[in-house]
Amino acid sequence: MTLLAIPWFVLSATGSGLHTGVVVAAETTGVVLGSVLGGPWIDRLRPRRAAVLFDLAAAPLLAAIPILHHLGALTGWALVVLAWIIGLTRGPGDAARLVLIPEITKVTATPVERVTAAHDTPTQAAKALGAPLAGALIALTGVPAVLLLDASSFLLSAAITATALPETTHQHSRSQPRTRLRQAWNFLRTDRTLQAIMWLAAATNAVNSGLFSVLVPAYGIWILGSSAHIGALYAVTGTAMITGTLLFTTLGLRLPRWPVLVTCYLLVFAPRSGIFLLQPPLVVLLIASGVLMLAFGPINPILAAVRTERTPPRLRARVFATISATATLAMPLGTITAGALGDQLGLMPALAVFTAAGGLLSLCPLLPAWRRLGAPPHPSVPSPNLTRSGLTHPAGQ
Repeated sequence: MTLLAIPWFVLSATGSGLHTGVVVAAETTGVVLGSVLGGPWIDRLRPRRAAVLFDLAAAPLLAAIPILHHLGALTGWALVVLAWIIGLTRGPGDAARLVLIPEITKVTATPVERVTAAHDTPTQAAKALGAPLAGALIALTGVPAVLLLDASSFLLSAAITATALPETTHQHSRSQPRTRLRQAWNFLRTDRTLQAIMWLAAATNAVNSGLFSVLVPAYGIWILGSSAHIGALYAVTGTAMITGTLLFTTLGLRLPRWPVLVTCYLLVFAPRSGIFLLQPPLVVLLIASGVLMLAFGPINPILAAVRTERTPPRLRARVFATISATATLAMPLGTITAGALGDQLGLMPALAVFTAAGGLLSLCPLLPAWRRLGAPPHPSVPSPNLTRSGLTHPAGQ
C-alpha cells in the first residue's frame, strides 16, 4: 500500500515530481544503508529474531507519518527523514527473511526455486491486493488511513515470523562487523556470475523505482485521472507476476535456466513501460501489462536459487545483505532522475527515456557471465580470507 500511498501523498500535496523522487530516494537510501550494516546484525541476533525486531521498529515509524500529519507537524523534511529511517529498518528485515529460505529448503527437502516462489508469491499477492485497496482507501479516507494500516502490517509480519519460521541451525562467525563485511565482498569478487546478477539488479532496480514510484503514479494522476485506475494496474501486474511464478515452479523447473532468463528479460523490461507511451484505453493497458508481466514470474526464483547455491551457508547473511544493498543502491538515482525528467521534459519523454534504458538492460543476460546460471561455482575458485576466521566452507558449497 505504501508503494502507492506515499508517492500519491507527496504528488498531491506538492505537485512536484522531484520532491516525490527525493522522498522515495530517502527511503531507498535507508534500505541500502540498513542492508549494508544489517548483515553483521543478522549474524549477531540470528535471522528470525532480527526479522522480528526490525519489523517491530518499522511499525511506529510508519505510523508517525499520519500522526504528524494530523497534528500539522509533518513538514517536507520531516517526511524525508522518516522515510529514510523506515528504510533503515526495512533493509535488515528483508535480508533476514531471505537468509531463512535455505534453512526451509533443507528442512522440507524442497527445491530452492519452489521455496523462493513460496516466499515471493505472497509478496506479489500483497502488492496485487494492496495497490487497489490503497487506491480505494485513498479515494474514500485519504492517505493517512492507508499508512496506519500499513504500519499494522509490520506488527502482523513480526508475529508470523516469530511463530511460523525456523531459526537457522549453523553457527555464525564472531569476527568484527568490519571483517565480516570485507569477507562478503572478497567472496563476491571471486564469483563473476553473482557479480553480474548483483550489478544488473542494481540497474534494473533504478529503472523500476523511477518508473513505478514516480512516473506510473504521475501517469495515474495526469492521464488516467484516478488512484483507483492505477491501483487496478498494480493489481493486474501483480497477479500476472504471481501466475508466472506459479507456472514456472509447477511446469518449468526442468527447463535450462539461462534461456528462460534471457527470454523473460527481453519480454519484460522494455515492452512493459513502452505500452504507456501509446496511451491506450485503460482496458488495453491492463490486458497488455498483465500479459507482459507473466514473463517476470521466473526471474526471482531463478536468481534466488543461483544465489543460494553459490554462497556458503556461513556467509549467507552477509552476502545476501551485500547483494541486496548493492542492488538497491541505484534506486534513489532512478527516482530522482524520473522526477527531474518528468518536471523538465514532461511525462511522456521521461517514460521514453526509461523505456530505452530498460531495453538496453534486457540485453545484459546475453553476456558470458550469465551462461553459468545452471552450473556450480568453479571448484578452483577460492574463498579469500575465510579460513582465517574459521569459515572453511568451499566456495562451491
